[in-house]
Amino acid sequence: MKYSRIEKDELEKLEKEFVDFLVVNGITAEDWLAIKENEPLNVDEIINQFSDVVWESILRSTKYLMKVEENAAYYFYCGEDNIQLIRVIKKEGGRAEKQMLDKSYAKTRELEIFEMISNGCVICEGEEYNQLKS
Repeated sequence: MKYSRIEKDELEKLEKEFVDFLVVNGITAEDWLAIKENEPLNVDEIINQFSDVVWESILRSTKYLMKVEENAAYYFYCGEDNIQLIRVIKKEGGRAEKQMLDKSYAKTRELEIFEMISNGCVICEGEEYNQLKS
């Protein structure tokens, strides 16, 4: 499994997409019921594969991430070849310092974004990033 497994409540919300996934993979409704009843290991594997497909779709469409901590905020633009960061650090006296950095991906783009999300970044629309960049 490349990413993390979708939780049961999330899977229920993605029921239509899961059914489509099963159909694309040649698994009919009757096949799925039989697999659930007789092959629990295959059920896990199918759900793991579906989870990876969902994550891959989310990560491919992700352009902006952010992470806000007590004394700093991080705003990311996830381009095709690199990540651009704007970091805002709170200084004494209410001042703020802005730093900008670029970094090439060390792994695949999607895997790096997934790791950033796993470490506390959240997907956002990029409003703060674009305001700070201009």
